[in-house]
Amino acid sequence: MKRVFLALPVGDDPAVRQHYDNIRMTLAGETIKWVRPENLHLTLHFFGDMEEGAIARADRLFRQHLSDLPSFDLLFRGVGVFPSERKPRVLWFGIDASPGLERLAGEVEDVLLEGDLPLPDKPFSPHLTIGRIKWIDHKDTLADLLDRYRDKMIARLPVREVLFFESILRPEGPEYKILYRYHLDER
Repeated sequence: MKRVFLALPVGDDPAVRQHYDNIRMTLAGETIKWVRPENLHLTLHFFGDMEEGAIARADRLFRQHLSDLPSFDLLFRGVGVFPSERKPRVLWFGIDASPGLERLAGEVEDVLLEGDLPLPDKPFSPHLTIGRIKWIDHKDTLADLLDRYRDKMIARLPVREVLFFESILRPEGPEYKILYRYHLDER
């Protein structure tokens, strides 16, 4: 059994990293568990624990379904929180809707159905989690930050591949190991 997920890595992008660092400095002193920069990713589907046979089946189907998909750009815009500003628990960068991302999400769903793999419990809601909020002492600082970043352009990131990761849980935080890479068509 391996704990696995499908995602788009974004932690290497300098613009994403710059805004991430600025937000961390603004909220320094608050009780937030920050996602390590090298682990920043847009989750397309979290499978959880999977048997090796199911992982092999998923890999085969993703290779078939994703190889002809065209590459595209993601636009990261704005900062927000889930579930609400009054009770913030997750801090995230927003992602603009795009035909490329919608098509990719549709292909992922097709693979899940065709492979009899676990389906998501809720609809795909693209966002980039940057931190998990335990407690905020200065809610006004958070509110100012959210206002300042509400529609701010964060980054434009080219999507050229999709990665299938294993998540290895460690006391210091998760370690992500790439199991498979699926290159998108760059024609």
